[in-house]
Amino acid sequence: MMKKLTTLVFAMLLTTAFSTTAVAQISIGGGLAYGTDIEEIGIQVGGTYVLNENMRLGADIIYWLIGSESFFGESISYTFLEINANFNYIFYNENDLMLYGLGTLGIHYAKVSFDFDDDFFAGSGSDTELGLGIGAGLEYNLGGVKLYVEPRFFLSGFDQLSLAAGVRVPIN
Repeated sequence: MMKKLTTLVFAMLLTTAFSTTAVAQISIGGGLAYGTDIEEIGIQVGGTYVLNENMRLGADIIYWLIGSESFFGESISYTFLEINANFNYIFYNENDLMLYGLGTLGIHYAKVSFDFDDDFFAGSGSDTELGLGIGAGLEYNLGGVKLYVEPRFFLSGFDQLSLAAGVRVPIN
């Protein structure tokens, strides 16, 4: 009985996701992001998959351009990266304009390396946290290219507001 129920639920999910009335569309793209807490620019690459007229899934990676700095002539380098899985609930999608809510589950990674002349002061440290974020998005379809803007606030992980903007291109 359980096997039949599982098969039925799976078949219903597949039918919903791939029905002929659904707008199955994949878009990929990228842009820039700004983190208000770390006050740095990041490069964002990602994509979306439309499930139906009200929902879509997405993923993105943001590499924050923090780089390195000198402290009394010694080198300190930073690496900040986030990998996010996104869910969009589309509230409005007419006249080439889309407005959507954004929920994000991400993995946030930070590493600091320092290398002073003395081996006693050389080393590195890193941290990885799970990030949960909420936000909104606006996407404008120009035909072959879609412009997007997404403010998103992370409640955990990097604990910051990030503002992302860029372009997406449909690939199907």
